[in-house]
Amino acid sequence: MTTNTSNKPHAFNPPGVPTPPPTYSQVSITPLLPTSKLITLAGQVGLDAQTSKVASGFDAQVKLAYVNILNALKAAGATPRDIIHVKHFIVKDTGRVGVESEEELTRVWGHHWMEFMDREAEGYRPPDTVLGVAALATEELLYECEVWAVVHG
Repeated sequence: MTTNTSNKPHAFNPPGVPTPPPTYSQVSITPLLPTSKLITLAGQVGLDAQTSKVASGFDAQVKLAYVNILNALKAAGATPRDIIHVKHFIVKDTGRVGVESEEELTRVWGHHWMEFMDREAEGYRPPDTVLGVAALATEELLYECEVWAVVHG
């Protein structure tokens, strides 16, 4: 077990476990204190808070979902560096998301996720799960991201 004296989650890839792609880590240790708070966000999508319209296309929806995640975390007194687990839901019908293959889909989504976490969380890579789904809540939604975070104090 890796020890970390910080009160922030510590993500790492232990020996004896397959090395994942650079978008996430296999394990996260989160210190819990009596004053800790678990924050769970509903799945965030590419829906514009001002216009109530879904962004056009997979790329734009992913970017806007991360804006919504950032705003929700801030409202709860957290930052992306406080994230302990993430679930990405990606509509699998690649014709709807405008990519030709699962590899390309991961490249598009993965690029935006790593860029977001590099900018907002100092390159931190919490454990995540990526799920290919047949559909989300409405037909135009192509991506949804669910986040859990812990803050202390």
